[in-house]
Amino acid sequence: MTICFTINKIRHCYTIPVFVVPMTPHLPGPGPVNYPQLIEDAVLLASMQVFTSKASDAGVSKALRGGLDAAIKALQARAGENVTIQAEGE
Repeated sequence: MTICFTINKIRHCYTIPVFVVPMTPHLPGPGPVNYPQLIEDAVLLASMQVFTSKASDAGVSKALRGGLDAAIKALQARAGENVTIQAEGE
């Protein structure tokens, strides 16, 4: 992502860095160890939850929270009824 500001007809652009989340979660066991993609998606969502709480703009924070809630619902639907997913603070 790039953000550009134009001030007095002079354009200043900044490239926004990307935070790479390591994808090496501990897999549970013994038990349902056949869901590595599910665990990886949960790692991403847990990390996004932390980032959501750090947004300084209330509108951005609300939008991130809405997207996070939708993603958690999608993850739960994919996991099935025998799996319980609960975000921190719930």
